[in-house]
Amino acid sequence: MKKRVFNVFSGRAEKVILLICVSIAFHFPLSTFHSLKAQAPGTTPVKVSTETQVINGRKYYVHIVETGQTVYSISKAYKVNSYDAVTHVDIHFLHAGDTVWLPFRGQFSASEEKMEADKKEAARQQNEQKKQPVNETKNDKQQEFPSSKRPTPSTTTAPTVRPMGDAIRISLLMPLHLNEIDEISTTKFDIEQRGKKSYRQFEFIEFYEGILLALEQLSSSATNARVELNVVDVPDNSADGVQRVFLSHNVAQSDVVVALLFRDAFTKAAELSRQAGVYIVNPMSTRSEICADNPYMVKIQPSVESQVKVMLDNMKAERPNGHLYIIHGGSGEKPLLNELKHQLSERGDIKYTLFNWSQSNKLTSTLKSNPDCSVLSIYNQDNDQMRVFVSNLLNRLSAIKSNSPTLYTLSDWTRDYSDIDFAQLQQLNYHTFSSNWDLSNSVHVDFLTNFRNRFGSEPTSALAATAYDLTSYIVYGLSLRNSKFWSEPGVSLSNLIHPIHLERHQAGLENNQPQLYRMESLHFVPATTK
Repeated sequence: MKKRVFNVFSGRAEKVILLICVSIAFHFPLSTFHSLKAQAPGTTPVKVSTETQVINGRKYYVHIVETGQTVYSISKAYKVNSYDAVTHVDIHFLHAGDTVWLPFRGQFSASEEKMEADKKEAARQQNEQKKQPVNETKNDKQQEFPSSKRPTPSTTTAPTVRPMGDAIRISLLMPLHLNEIDEISTTKFDIEQRGKKSYRQFEFIEFYEGILLALEQLSSSATNARVELNVVDVPDNSADGVQRVFLSHNVAQSDVVVALLFRDAFTKAAELSRQAGVYIVNPMSTRSEICADNPYMVKIQPSVESQVKVMLDNMKAERPNGHLYIIHGGSGEKPLLNELKHQLSERGDIKYTLFNWSQSNKLTSTLKSNPDCSVLSIYNQDNDQMRVFVSNLLNRLSAIKSNSPTLYTLSDWTRDYSDIDFAQLQQLNYHTFSSNWDLSNSVHVDFLTNFRNRFGSEPTSALAATAYDLTSYIVYGLSLRNSKFWSEPGVSLSNLIHPIHLERHQAGLENNQPQLYRMESLHFVPATTK
């Protein structure tokens, strides 16, 4: 690793240390939380062993650990992937004298490996088909997991989960790109040029830091619980990569899995968690359909249904006799438009008009004829077309100087379009579901202060806050109710950055408590919803 200059930019240096530590499965007793120490990979030279052992038909090197050696440095010496290494316990925090088994190089060629895997998979599927009824579905099959954890069919009620042990076991799956740690430089020159260079590791490390901060704060509270955090790097962010680490790192034995993965990888992780009967948390997806047929799914981002409801409640509260204009006409709007029409027809207390953007030349005159109105834009096109649309819409709405309409959007335009005119948004009393920091909110300020004091820099994205919130909410709920939390997930916490209230939606659990913000003095404050 290149030289680190800690006194120049401690925030980046600490992130490098955390990246080294994060390949280890940490154990966090909340009552006696200990500080973490980094162990640099490869601090002691690794001598390749000639001793081998055959396990389940596969040949492995047998390596005895020496002081200062890590899974990373050992695997590198044996020229194998670190996630293929097997330890005698399900953690990678090694001590001198521990044993590590590493796959024997060259026992199969790449093509033979694939043929062998395909052959085993075909045989397994054939055996399963003999055991299952004719009308089985793919998701109902049991694969490598114990029969005691068979999932229940998709339902709107909570499935049965096994009782928890003495500790809350959390597995965190995300791609950390640990094989690229040596590329990170914290020299003074690179730090001064950091705006021109980014590292993929830092995109995910803030999520881990948010979890870490939540666990540290819970340790200082009255929460009487132990947490075992199994941090699993998914170097191949794909379905196959998830399959490998899920089995090799004992993820199926967790009480909850948190997976910050892209769509294909997450879909596989959700399938494996469902088969294992383990709840899995999706921190970032806005797609409600992920809850459709998986009773073990936990979706942290609020549902579109709840966002629409909160917006309509706010419109009614702020303009009781107002008229709503819904601007549409782009691609991919149909689900949202259908939801809006459904809720508006159900409540019947808001007058509304659907306005197609193809008739935009009539927008200003239409709104001037009805001065007490709100505008909700759900228009959706690709990036370039959207930028043009946003600029044109703001210009047209801002031209109405007397009794300007109130503008609503579901996505935060101040985040999506960096060159947007804030003065125009302010004039339009802009409302949205913002992920920005509310510096008038003491909870937000405290989090930013604590994060900066702990890690040396402020978070650069919403990932840290999301991780902090979901960890605080779930750990507190599990410590309060044990496994019954999954059937009664409604708990109240006042220190969350963005509110969470889980309810069963379709089959899975989904946050139904979005926070709507409005622009005031060029920054966001919570909006009225009642």
